[in-house]
Amino acid sequence: MPATDAVGAIRSSARSFEESLPPAQRKRLGQFFTGLPLGALLAHLALDPDVRTVIDPMAGHGDLLDAAALTAQAWGVRFSRLHGIELDSETAAFCGRRMAALQADDAAESSHILTGSAFDPAAIAALDTPGYDLVITNPPYVRYQSQNGNGAGVGDVRRGLSAIVDARMIGGERALWQALVDGYSGLADLSIPAWLLSALLTRPGGRLALVVPATWRSRDYADVVRYLLLRSFRLEYIVADTQPGWFSDALVRTHLVIARRLSWDEAQAPVSGRSLAPATWLQVAPAAAGGESLVGGAFPGSEPERDFAAWAGAANGDVPGIERRSFALDEEWRTLEQRLARKSWFQKAENRRDALPLFSAGDARPTAIPEGLRDMLPPGAAPAHLQTLEQAGIRVSQGLRSGCNRFFYVAIAGDEEDETVIVETSDSFENMQVRVPVAALRHVLHRQADMQAFADGRVPATRALDLSDWVLPEDQPLVAEAAEAYRKRRVSPPRVMPPELASFVRLAARTAPDPKKPAQFIPDLTAVRTNVRRPANGRDVPRFWYMLPAFTARHLPAIFTPRINHGTPAVALNTQPPALIDANFSTLWAEQRRWTAYALYALFHSNWCRAAMEAAGTPLGGGALKLEATHIRQVPIPVLSDRDCERLAALGQQLAAGVPSALHQIDMFILAASLPGMNENDLKDVARHIDSRLEAACAARQRTVHDS
Repeated sequence: MPATDAVGAIRSSARSFEESLPPAQRKRLGQFFTGLPLGALLAHLALDPDVRTVIDPMAGHGDLLDAAALTAQAWGVRFSRLHGIELDSETAAFCGRRMAALQADDAAESSHILTGSAFDPAAIAALDTPGYDLVITNPPYVRYQSQNGNGAGVGDVRRGLSAIVDARMIGGERALWQALVDGYSGLADLSIPAWLLSALLTRPGGRLALVVPATWRSRDYADVVRYLLLRSFRLEYIVADTQPGWFSDALVRTHLVIARRLSWDEAQAPVSGRSLAPATWLQVAPAAAGGESLVGGAFPGSEPERDFAAWAGAANGDVPGIERRSFALDEEWRTLEQRLARKSWFQKAENRRDALPLFSAGDARPTAIPEGLRDMLPPGAAPAHLQTLEQAGIRVSQGLRSGCNRFFYVAIAGDEEDETVIVETSDSFENMQVRVPVAALRHVLHRQADMQAFADGRVPATRALDLSDWVLPEDQPLVAEAAEAYRKRRVSPPRVMPPELASFVRLAARTAPDPKKPAQFIPDLTAVRTNVRRPANGRDVPRFWYMLPAFTARHLPAIFTPRINHGTPAVALNTQPPALIDANFSTLWAEQRRWTAYALYALFHSNWCRAAMEAAGTPLGGGALKLEATHIRQVPIPVLSDRDCERLAALGQQLAAGVPSALHQIDMFILAASLPGMNENDLKDVARHIDSRLEAACAARQRTVHDS
């Protein structure tokens, strides 16, 4: 069979090979491959005629390497080295056959697919390439914290990265990269260390081309790579999909990121001293697609990807289905610096004696306006006197995470009688009914579906079992031993549970809520076993697995908003006395008394704050908006006086009471404070513009395939 036929045959079989992989394995390893159409789009933006060495360190079955080779051949370029690394042996073998066919087709002088972990220093050393002209990859977006074996555990990945840095760098550059490797969050998904590794493998002057989740722009744990792009790279393109996305089964949107690596001499210099043109942001809608190309409708010629790349670089003319705008790197830095000021890794990276900081420590700058919010404002709008929520004393977090809702959450099933009430348990206990003391229950808002009833004053039936003041009879001796500790703390020791409640708690202790883990009982669950506290000295009091942690302001907030919003972002007012709010919601409260619950309620109902939240959140594959605490913390607000807060509180009370004009007054009040110098008519125009942009943004993420 001629080599060209071999390449065509293996390309044709790639999709069926992917679908033949075991579903559990695909989910565990993140084996959802890119496809040639998206690979071709990325390759045309990233390749130039001088590229000779290419690697995909998370190669999968070879889509991106194939796309790069296909693009290079169209340009008359032949690679000298076409390398890849793949963890799964069966997938690596398929990729190896694919690369061998490409090599036989004269796409490359040599090809090599290595089976193993890309974070293994020995694997990187075996490639014997100091740096690649192009690193092109789609890292798996998987939680790898619980994975063991194959060098895929958290410790393996970080240790491997650290060793690779040591082997490839010296001096100040090594110190910078080690700070980044040490600093990325242990909660990050695998795409973050994969991003760092890919950047490491890119030679100075070479290009990094990535397929990444859109969450790199918003999640705290991705700040390391956002910083890296500013410090050690020249960001060139960000290409974003829209609803529906490029990956039909993806839960979040996708971005293509293309950046050129700087030399260390360039990377040492402050960003403020560099001559940096803005990067280009491209938003590609389904309407741009045509034939087998993601941009074939916008560019109907014989080579749509090449035409797309040429258009993107030339910056002239509009095309259907693709929005282009500049991406200001100085604004990106200002936004990022605010988030990172207290991070220890950031302080290490910026304050080393042998590496100049991006900006001098004393260079004070006003609060940055997030790029997404700026895009919601009309041209010429110049917000001033803004502050972060932290500066305003407003805190944002997540609600109650019980660790096992199947035990801790019950539903009222009868009327109160003698200070007790019958509750219904979850299906883990076959919905059995138990009579419990009313004092052992707390109102809790668990589900978004209950929000409207909650707002109308109808308390949902769900309750949280708050057993902090109750113990099993068999635990009473430990309580008695700690009598002096209770006295010193001036708290009453817990009471012994009534027999029926005690029987239920004992049953729960013998229950495994996950049928796949029959040996893991409720007290053994990760977020439940931390409830246990055994007194180490006479000052401690015991706590048992069935006792939820002490409730704090984040569990009993002033206002809250769903973490998954199907419409435009909206906040709700907590009741008095406040109910517990579940971790399905992001929660907000203030440390300063001037910020009453009603003042916060009014502030976050303003179209300014709703637009900022819409811009900061992460659109999901189904059209909803994920709005985490980290997103909300990015919302800038105007500096407000005590009198302003009193005015907001009054407007918030009117809004809660259903006064029709309250929302417009709130919008105008916040806009007047954010855009000083504008007259009332101008502010009304701004309000209409924001409302229109907000509605359009919400509609855009909710579009379905049938709408496009």
